[in-house]
Amino acid sequence: MARPRKKTVKKQPITYKKYIFAIFFIFIWILTLIVADGTSLDDVFKNVFGYLFWSYYDFILPPVLIMLGVFLAKEKDLEFNFYRFIGLLFYLFSLTTVIWFFDTRYVAAFNLYHVLVDMVWAWAILLIFSMLFVFSLMILFRFSPINFWKKVASVAPKVSELKETIKKEKAIKSTKTAAQVKKEEKTFSKQKQMEEEMEKLKREKEELLAEKAKSKQKQQLNLSDAPKKIAIEKKAPSKLSGMFSKNEPAKKESTSGAIGKAEFSKWEFPKLDLLQSRNGNIQYDENEIKIKEKEIQEKLLQFKIQVQMVGYKVGPTVIQYRLKPMEWVKLQKIVNLKNDLTLALHAKSIRIQAPIPGLGVVGIEVPNDKRQAVWLREVLSSSDFNSGKYEIPIALWKDVSWNVKVGDLAKMPHLLIAWQTGSGKSVWMNGFLVSLLYKFSPSELKMIMVDPKRVELSVYNGIPHLLTPVITNPDKALNALKWCVAEMLRRYDLATSVNARNLKEYNAKVDEAEKLPYIVFVIDELADLMMSGNKKEVESSIARIAQMARAVGIHLIVATQRPSVDVITGLIKANIPSRIAFTVASGIDSRTVIDKQGAEDLLGRGDMLSYPTGALEPERVQWVLVETEEVEAVVNKLKLTVDPDMLSNLQDASISNGKSKLEGSILENYKWSQEEDPAIIEKAIEVVKESKKWSTSLIQRKLGLGYARAAKVLDILEELWVVGPANGSKPREVYVD
Repeated sequence: MARPRKKTVKKQPITYKKYIFAIFFIFIWILTLIVADGTSLDDVFKNVFGYLFWSYYDFILPPVLIMLGVFLAKEKDLEFNFYRFIGLLFYLFSLTTVIWFFDTRYVAAFNLYHVLVDMVWAWAILLIFSMLFVFSLMILFRFSPINFWKKVASVAPKVSELKETIKKEKAIKSTKTAAQVKKEEKTFSKQKQMEEEMEKLKREKEELLAEKAKSKQKQQLNLSDAPKKIAIEKKAPSKLSGMFSKNEPAKKESTSGAIGKAEFSKWEFPKLDLLQSRNGNIQYDENEIKIKEKEIQEKLLQFKIQVQMVGYKVGPTVIQYRLKPMEWVKLQKIVNLKNDLTLALHAKSIRIQAPIPGLGVVGIEVPNDKRQAVWLREVLSSSDFNSGKYEIPIALWKDVSWNVKVGDLAKMPHLLIAWQTGSGKSVWMNGFLVSLLYKFSPSELKMIMVDPKRVELSVYNGIPHLLTPVITNPDKALNALKWCVAEMLRRYDLATSVNARNLKEYNAKVDEAEKLPYIVFVIDELADLMMSGNKKEVESSIARIAQMARAVGIHLIVATQRPSVDVITGLIKANIPSRIAFTVASGIDSRTVIDKQGAEDLLGRGDMLSYPTGALEPERVQWVLVETEEVEAVVNKLKLTVDPDMLSNLQDASISNGKSKLEGSILENYKWSQEEDPAIIEKAIEVVKESKKWSTSLIQRKLGLGYARAAKVLDILEELWVVGPANGSKPREVYVD
């Protein structure tokens, strides 16, 4: 197959002819400009061109030469046709004739004035040859008026559009400039205002510091003017011991071995004299507070944050400075300056509450240099605590305004506490328990205490409010939780029988002898129970009690030193809505307990965040301080009011062993259905007692039952607390002897 030939394009030969002529004409034009008068070359030009153009050849000839040179340089070919020749003649004749009208001495070969003056008026000659001059230029330069106007018409819209664009750009630029100027003026004004305020704050701060120095100097010179310190009245241990040693034991009351059935109608509550009293006024340095106010404002102004101080509240532990930011200030900017404010105030730590719920201001809590304790006796003697409007009152703390805060455990209804060592948990636990002992008799409230540490709650052993001695073994604590679940179910059956929705309604409908007490289950260290190997059972038991026990008067108090997610699981946390956080190690621990940061900034020694059910934000409060000797005095007083023989009937150690014989268990109140035969159950119990083990196949062989019936018997025995629940591949525990 033949390949197609490529088309060849002939190159046009390069002609230099036109460029030579163009250079020649331009050269002649330059010579006419630079040749001096009187020279030989000037004489040549006069002889050659003077005849044609007279003395005006310097003005007439150059345009012609320039036109020819430019024409030849721009045109593709050297094209000088008849029309352009005619145009050149018209140019020479018209230009020389028009020049004569301005200079009558002008004589040239192309001047036609003298030829036409006898036939045409002079002004007509001027008009005709002026028009002819313009016409000649049009011919020479190929200028068409029609094409010119077409181009003008096409360019006109573009020009108008360009004008509009330029006008809009100018308007935008002027507007933008005005806005920028306005913004700059506003910024400058604001900056100037901040600088003036900064200078004012510095002057006021210096005045306050000078006043403080004068006051300090005056105090050193005159000691009598020094402020009085809080007088702390300490009682001698001998006096405390004498208080309960002189009390005579209460009269023995009839007991039937039933929980809550013992007669305590003549119960004598411990007196407040057992607690130490502290008297004194709130102490603070107002001058120091004003100085710190100025320091807060000054530090915020350094970051262009303008605020207005609206007051302060002096609490036992912290001073809450309240400020109102300007409208343009974002609250998050203030929160982000926490570390800078801590540095400026020389504080250990601060807490920023932005905003304070219901007040519309920001609170900055700074440690009080003159920290004061809140004593238990002062709180228990408050009118609000003794008003009687709370079912289970808890009033053991004060807020930043020194107001006693009263909570109701029945509405909480359970409580989760987290802390780290040294934060004041032990004092909290003692204050909580002592307050309950001052408010409820043994017939009104019972307690179960779990103390894996063995030393925190052991002091309460022997008081009549305990259902069982203080539990120290994790396995026994699990058995107590299971007993509590069974007691909860029993109470629901009792409440259903009288159509009562809660314990308060049930006690109102039954006789005095059938009333049920409140039960408070205290776990001092949850982490120890979780690590005992029964984590799932502990978690499920706590969750079940927390979900259902409120209505029947059972309340959980769970405390842990390790607030991690493997201890405070999601199931436990979801069912215990009320939380208290003492000082914790990190913000993560704080979030685990109260779902917010802040507990890591607490100061310890009873400083805590209370987050009860329904609260919008955690509230910072100071827990009460109760000394060990005060707790011992109250506990010993209660021990002496009960005979030891009576105490053995009130408490049952078998609760923690899973073998309870108390009326509070379900052993004596099991309701048999029609399909169940009590005789078969009795035989099954005997089999379990003899063999000390249990399995479905064993009952099948011994009693001659089918698998389904034997499995049903197993469920009944588990409900009766004869055998324990299933524990994986491990055998069930046997609770009967």
